[in-house]
Amino acid sequence: MKNESAFSGLEAAIVLIAFVVVAAVFSYVMLGAGFFATQKSQEVTYSGIKQSTSNIVLDGQLYGSASQIATLTLYLSIPEGGQPQKLSDVDYLWTLNGGAVTIVTGTDADSVSLLQPGDRAKITISLAAANRPGPGDSFTLEIKPKVGASSLVSKALGSGYAGGVIV
Repeated sequence: MKNESAFSGLEAAIVLIAFVVVAAVFSYVMLGAGFFATQKSQEVTYSGIKQSTSNIVLDGQLYGSASQIATLTLYLSIPEGGQPQKLSDVDYLWTLNGGAVTIVTGTDADSVSLLQPGDRAKITISLAAANRPGPGDSFTLEIKPKVGASSLVSKALGSGYAGGVIV
């Protein structure tokens, strides 16, 4: 009868090698997951920086053509350090007295196709008869570039408004 109650040296070495191999594979998988997570967070950070520096802002006042505004004129610019924007990619969303949202067309009066940081572009928006605000009306204009945050302009016309600068 043999006594098999103890490990031999060879069996102990095989078990030790198996544990080391399993630990090495597990640590490799964990390092790979860590590198992947770091890369994704870096991409998200860069995307956020690009979007936050890509906003178009209203530069100055809004100008209305008459007491019943048929044409709205405004100036847009990009702050220093911002990303250039193609004006053809900018959408203008119009709401009159809290009603339905309408996409209106903005025409670049200065023929600036690419708005650079520090530049200023004159935009003219022609409004359809149903969307024309008059004295006592309120409106909202959302300036929405392809990349970056929207700029929201919300104004109310005074009861004595007769055209010119909209306060």
